[in-house]
Amino acid sequence: MYNIFQPILSVGQAMNAEIDTYEMLIRNNNGEFPGINFLHSLTTQEGNDAWIKASRKSLKNALNEQQNRKIYINLEPCQMKFESIWRFLEEIREVYHDHVAIEITERRETIHSLDYLDREIQRLKKMGFELAIDDVCAGSNSYAFIKRRLKVVSRIKLSLLLFKDEDYEIMISFVNAWLTFAKKYHLTFVIEGISNRQLAKKFAGNPIILQQGFYWGKGTAYFNEE
Repeated sequence: MYNIFQPILSVGQAMNAEIDTYEMLIRNNNGEFPGINFLHSLTTQEGNDAWIKASRKSLKNALNEQQNRKIYINLEPCQMKFESIWRFLEEIREVYHDHVAIEITERRETIHSLDYLDREIQRLKKMGFELAIDDVCAGSNSYAFIKRRLKVVSRIKLSLLLFKDEDYEIMISFVNAWLTFAKKYHLTFVIEGISNRQLAKKFAGNPIILQQGFYWGKGTAYFNEE
């Protein structure tokens, strides 16, 4: 397994794009997301040890030479049960400071109440990490879950892939609803799944929207000099 870094961009009305941040994404030897077996491995100490090793190596490559980059790493809720994860987070916070931020994923192992993860999220914030909620509308990252955490979250992300079986108008309605929410609560709004120029152009020119997707690049494992 290895990581790639996919750009998240600010896109102007004239389609001039500027990289804002990157998301670190795990890949298998075929260049794909490893799938359910990988996610299950993160419920074990061995799996988290492997994740830490790969993440440490990738962050060193991405940030040692270019400290101006900012990278979001995905954190699964199940990983927060392991003290080794917290030690790793303390390590990268000490080394990279604000150049690493956290995305909390939508996956949950069990049914839970809204106060689930309250302590862990507060712990992340106390450590100084900027926090994003990944894949709103999916899994457990619901409106109610996010509303409860407005004081500690600065960014939300909506994937257009959720609406691949819906028509365009329905997809846009969901985007507009979350955009209105983001505006009201002064959140940065990342739209994932930008796969073509039509979609990129549709959301260009809005200062609170950032774009991410294959249209702008699948990501890179190694950075060239910028």
